Amino acid sequence: MLDTKQMALVVATATAMLAATTVSAVRAQSAAQFGQNLVANGGAEANVGAPSNAQIVKPAGWTTTGEFTAVQYGASGGFPDATSPGPKDRGKNDFEGGNVAKSTGTQTISLAPSSAAIKSGTVRFTFSAWLGGYASQADDATATVAFKDANGATLLKATLGPVTPQQRNDVTGLLLRETSGSVPKATTQAVVSVVFTRYEGAYNDGSADNVSLVLAK
Repeated sequence: MLDTKQMALVVATATAMLAATTVSAVRAQSAAQFGQNLVANGGAEANVGAPSNAQIVKPAGWTTTGEFTAVQYGASGGFPDATSPGPKDRGKNDFEGGNVAKSTGTQTISLAPSSAAIKSGTVRFTFSAWLGGYASQADDATATVAFKDANGATLLKATLGPVTPQQRNDVTGLLLRETSGSVPKATTQAVVSVVFTRYEGAYNDGSADNVSLVLAK
């Protein structure tokens, strides 16, 4: 049987090992948030996309309003296809606005695992998305990231787009838009949103793909 001193030593050793394990786990979580896209299903590839403008497929990982939908490239109804301007790694689907005037997709990303690094003021972000629309129609897409503190107050907001028909040369397709900056020190979460707005026609032809938020330090 262990005496009191030996028991105290065992407890102290176990506590130290637990603390070290916890620190290692926290560091691993933090490291996992750097150098990779934090937007879940940012390329609309988690679902089988809609094959036409008559169907709606709600993309996994997004909280949506309206008819925010994943659509197959080349789907019937005039959507972007494999040869349209857009990302080289476009996959099978992109995001579209559906049969309503406005649709939104939103994600809230916890940055708590990276709080120590963020508080140091050394963390930077790159936010990017491919945005576009249909032919000469003005329907468009915007992508926004809002960095918020623990109380939900917005500390910094960055918006991409919209891409105009003139910028697309009146051609159906998507163009890359990107911005970067420093993550505010009090940030605990990032809210990413994509908004599609219809200005003409029956279908909301705003398009988006490869929505990405990457942290670096």
